[in-house]
Amino acid sequence: MLVKKIAFGDKAEAFIEERLTDGLNVIYSDDNNRGKTLVIQGLMYSLGYESIFPSSFNYKDKYFYSEVEVGNSKYKFLRKKNSIAIKTDDSLQIFNSIREARYFLDKFVFRVPKILKDNRPTLVDLSLLYELFFIGQDSRNPSGLISKGQFNKSDFKSMVYELAGLSTNITNIGEIKDIKNRMSDLKTKLNQTRKKISLIKKNPDIAEIASKTYDSERVQEKIRAISEINESISKIKRSRQREINRKSKLEQLVSELSSLNRGLSEGNIKCGECGSDKVVYSNNDLTFEVSNIDVRNGILKSISENISQKVEVINDSSREINALQESLNKELADAPPSFQQIILYQDQIVSERNYDDESFSLAREIDALKIQLTSSQEIDEVLKSDRNNFDEKLIEEMTNLYKSIDPNGNLEFDDIFTKRDSTFSGSEGQEFYFCKLIALSNLLNHNFPIVVDSFRDGELSTNKEDSMLEIYSNLDRQVILTSTLKDEEYNSDKYEKRGDVNSIDYSKHQDCKILSGDNKESFIELISSFEGILI
Repeated sequence: MLVKKIAFGDKAEAFIEERLTDGLNVIYSDDNNRGKTLVIQGLMYSLGYESIFPSSFNYKDKYFYSEVEVGNSKYKFLRKKNSIAIKTDDSLQIFNSIREARYFLDKFVFRVPKILKDNRPTLVDLSLLYELFFIGQDSRNPSGLISKGQFNKSDFKSMVYELAGLSTNITNIGEIKDIKNRMSDLKTKLNQTRKKISLIKKNPDIAEIASKTYDSERVQEKIRAISEINESISKIKRSRQREINRKSKLEQLVSELSSLNRGLSEGNIKCGECGSDKVVYSNNDLTFEVSNIDVRNGILKSISENISQKVEVINDSSREINALQESLNKELADAPPSFQQIILYQDQIVSERNYDDESFSLAREIDALKIQLTSSQEIDEVLKSDRNNFDEKLIEEMTNLYKSIDPNGNLEFDDIFTKRDSTFSGSEGQEFYFCKLIALSNLLNHNFPIVVDSFRDGELSTNKEDSMLEIYSNLDRQVILTSTLKDEEYNSDKYEKRGDVNSIDYSKHQDCKILSGDNKESFIELISSFEGILI
């Protein structure tokens, strides 16, 4: 992915950044509050990252725009609040939420990993995905995620494994669980049968009394298992119904827009109050004029694609429900016998030989399951071993990067997250993030740029900065950094002197005022490429 243009604003004022190159870019200024961070935050927000703007910036009234290249295709993103529109050369897609946009991005733009979350395959949030390559200025904490959403750092690791081709085999997990449950049941029956044999030999009366016992814990486990499956089915059904409702509303909207074609050909439609003949389509935050037939056809095409995606999501939910229903049927079929049977055991008390035959049969079945379990666990162990090897390579890569920028440093890495009580001094936290981002980039070879706001955070020394910039410039990907320079650094043209840096100076921007009325016309022209958009 290459970022070509960043813009944000409204009809009164705006800012546009279009000086980025495919290599190493450093946006800098001689003081803080010149808009560097807002530009980076605006870029990430336009692509679907959560809001990380300062409280003083009223982002909810602004439009955020970006242009990116992925492969040989160009994409334009336009976001306001939680609504986002994505435009290509021949299509326009409009989404009411970032969660909905994930499915389109995964299918047409770039891969959005799917991990096992709450025992369900789930597309990760874009904020989690973007932490592979983005480090913001605020809320940095090397021991955890910067974006605090529904996913945690364990999910981040699962996502990294998935991108590395080391995702969990869901089928194998279910198979191992089923075998273990079956073995547990058989062992319980075997123990009970053996006890009956010994008791019958000693005293039949005592055996009859002892056989009335029942393991209440087993009953509770069965109740919990059935309740959890029921809860999962109900949750997915509610989600599916919401998608069905949305699909129905979209189909109704298609019908209304199609009827508008006929209405416009037979006469003019005007507002009864103001007399305007302008007809608009709105999805809460983004509004498009649909009086023009080309715009209306574009909207219809976008809605049709949304309907197709809804059908896919509905079908996926139905398959999940069917799988859970099958599990529920198994649980119900394997439900414990009635309490009367357990207490009385009258039909089961036969002869000692019958119990002995039953014990022998149970033991053989358990042995067969042990062989099957060993085979399944060997597959699981191979995955664990491959993951351990990947972790070792990642830590080795981080360590080598660290030593290349700080040969005398004493940081030691054992994970892509530090321990919660780890203390960093000076620029050590920034060095950790640098090593983490570059190591993940090198091992995963993902398709994203590296974006770091305030990459010199923690008073990074000149030598370390030079080493970092050299590594950044040698990466086969776009890099976007921001930096605030000291007076002597700024006056010496620190970045302009480097032939491997595209330096972008923000020093002349007004303090705490990057948006300008001078850019509004150009901004409106930019977002007018989303045919019919009204701001």
